[in-house]
Amino acid sequence: MLTIAEKNKLDQNGILLLEKVIDLDTTLQLRERSLELAAEEQKAGKGHTYLQNDTAQRVWNLINKGKIFEEAIQHSKMLAAMEYLLGADCTLSSFTVNILYPGAPDAGLHIDYPLSALPTPRPSFPMVANSVWFLDNFTLENGATSCIPRSHKQLEALPESGVEYADKQQICGPRGSVLIVNGSIWHGSSENRTNSPRVALLGFFCRSILKPQQDHLKIVSDEIIERATPILKRLLGLNSLPNLNM
Repeated sequence: MLTIAEKNKLDQNGILLLEKVIDLDTTLQLRERSLELAAEEQKAGKGHTYLQNDTAQRVWNLINKGKIFEEAIQHSKMLAAMEYLLGADCTLSSFTVNILYPGAPDAGLHIDYPLSALPTPRPSFPMVANSVWFLDNFTLENGATSCIPRSHKQLEALPESGVEYADKQQICGPRGSVLIVNGSIWHGSSENRTNSPRVALLGFFCRSILKPQQDHLKIVSDEIIERATPILKRLLGLNSLPNLNM
């Protein structure tokens, strides 16, 4: 489902913006449900907030928090990009809401775990990749993702805190878009200088040989696993379990 030009962009730049691939109604429903979940978790004292003054929030384990998320993570175009980078048997590492509230600072640049913990030189092929779902328009003012294109070819170096990189750019785009990010790209969220929250989803994937961020088969309900499509079962890890040979 990826064109040759799209594959070339991923190979060369390490990022690919798929503009308006989520229809507007679904985008609005995902945003509304994401904000509801965030408010519920904060009210229950379980909100996963971070950054200065708790100005950013994550909601984890989305597969277990609404059928709309089960369906979303199986989006064919997004999955085609992940399978191109990570293999046809790639698995879901985590699926989260990511909210930047007004005043959220620039988070700086990083590469994704476990790449950041590996000895150098790191692998030249993709091991993990992220999909950033724009549930709002991503703008220069509201914290659009920053990255350095082609930085996935830096197999030794890591981004340094406090350093301003001349080739850093923010990836802006309309709501309903999905940004595909090779996990080796230097990237991070930017400052939200607006008066509104910037809402996104993060669908993080890994090669099937890696341990995912979350153990979906333990934290997702049996009901969801039983009704899951073959694609979702594979994404949750049913096809990559260790064998029980004695």
